[in-house]
Amino acid sequence: MTREGRMRDSYRFARTPHWLAGHALAGALLIVFVIAGFWQLDRHNEQRDRNALATERQSARALDADRFFEAVADTETVALLEYRTVRLDVLSIDWPEAIQIRNRSLNGLAGCHLALPVEASGNLNGGPERPGVLVVAGWLPQSACDIAKPPGWAHNAAAVDAAGSIEGRIRLSQERGLLGPSDPPQGRLASLARTDVERIDQQTTLDLVPIYVELTSAAGGDGTHIALGDNAPDAGGAVLVTPLPPPALDAGPHLGYTLQWFSFAIVAIVGYTLVLRHQARKGESEEIADD
Repeated sequence: MTREGRMRDSYRFARTPHWLAGHALAGALLIVFVIAGFWQLDRHNEQRDRNALATERQSARALDADRFFEAVADTETVALLEYRTVRLDVLSIDWPEAIQIRNRSLNGLAGCHLALPVEASGNLNGGPERPGVLVVAGWLPQSACDIAKPPGWAHNAAAVDAAGSIEGRIRLSQERGLLGPSDPPQGRLASLARTDVERIDQQTTLDLVPIYVELTSAAGGDGTHIALGDNAPDAGGAVLVTPLPPPALDAGPHLGYTLQWFSFAIVAIVGYTLVLRHQARKGESEEIADD
């Protein structure tokens, strides 16, 4: 028998039902690895594009109230506002309707976000003359979140209430995905699992626009800068709300995951080929021994 014939005979086992099932399983795993690799690569590219867009928007000139309210009145342009900076004149802050956004961490510490309905000067076309804007004043440690009115409440209120104008980062309202905690759809809530502007709007007297603003700076009526968070004047040991840092614009783990999944695919191809080759040589050895 020729060498080619012996090789064909040595791989006859690969056509048996047992091995055909193994081929199907190996092929299915290979397809899964490749699809997962390209999926992670797509996510890496999307993250890179989002970071570039966020950087561009954060460096853009701050929106004034008129341009801001004009943009939020158009549902097609609302999404284009995320990460832009807005400057608003404050008419009043509704502290009794303040709400906590629970399970929020800062620098590895557990806590919550403090969200405030703010009446801002401006005119929302087709809406109320004095629309409301949900402003996330910042982060509080968990010890302050566990009680209705944190020890620094009065100091926080005094600091923010003194603001004649605020500046902040525009963010889109958060929605629950397929997984994650949910909030009761009805009733007045003291805390929410996410910054869901539509849900918060149900329990406020102001008519909130469909986005929220993360407070970054504040100024008094005379334009004097108001120090917030750790930069605020001594509050007698009271807990002060800390403004939120800008969103992280790192590349994330997706490129590493891409390489990982493609590595799995290469290992699967090489490994399964070696298994087949080993089995074929084993069969050849057995035939020689029988001869």
